[in-house]
Amino acid sequence: MIKSSEDANKYYQLVNQFIDEYVENHKIQPSRLSRYLKNNDKLKRFLERKGLNDIKNINRVIDDILEDREGMEKDGVMTFESFQVFESDFFKILNVRECLWKGIEKANIQHEKMLSNQFGISLSNINISDSDKHEFDVDDINDEFECLVFTESEVSIIAENIKQYAFDQVFNKSIKLEGVGIGIDINIKDFIDKEKFENHISEKIDTEKVKQIIGWLTDCEEIITEEGFIGINPSNS
Repeated sequence: MIKSSEDANKYYQLVNQFIDEYVENHKIQPSRLSRYLKNNDKLKRFLERKGLNDIKNINRVIDDILEDREGMEKDGVMTFESFQVFESDFFKILNVRECLWKGIEKANIQHEKMLSNQFGISLSNINISDSDKHEFDVDDINDEFECLVFTESEVSIIAENIKQYAFDQVFNKSIKLEGVGIGIDINIKDFIDKEKFENHISEKIDTEKVKQIIGWLTDCEEIITEEGFIGINPSNS
């Protein structure tokens, strides 16, 4: 429990450090990180990983710090304790395939267990071929093939990435009027309603649609979606 100003300062510094590491290491836009962690399951896992789940009122500390990071992002400049300065463009997703990897941690035993459960094989028959890209080699009795694996939580992160990418593609466009005597540029961001656009794109991109997009982007022939996403590489199936 946070009982005093000394306790509050201690936990504010600790959470500040965790959030900065997350943003720097995974290149996640603070506004998106805020949406991830405000999901109760994700916040619970975040607190457990950092040993903070038994601290009463720690959620308020996290909310305050995330709001501060979002304010820094909106100002266009983010400054960290290391005195490194990042422009907000640093966090942009430059192409749609980057949506699969921004904010996604390396593959781990959880992904191996998903494959083990799906195919009814031992963990010894599963090897990580590329932990960054979540690629696995699977030896299923007389068949060997490659798989791509994302947990349900990671699928939701990819969904947020796709929504952000879609918004950036529209928001940053401009229209140039020619043949009117003078050049006139109309920037879409000057009149688009960001909140309405985000609500609209959220309705269009549900979980199953995201999994279909992952399959399309990775050329996976088969998509298994019971625990998250498992795609089989057709050239090795």
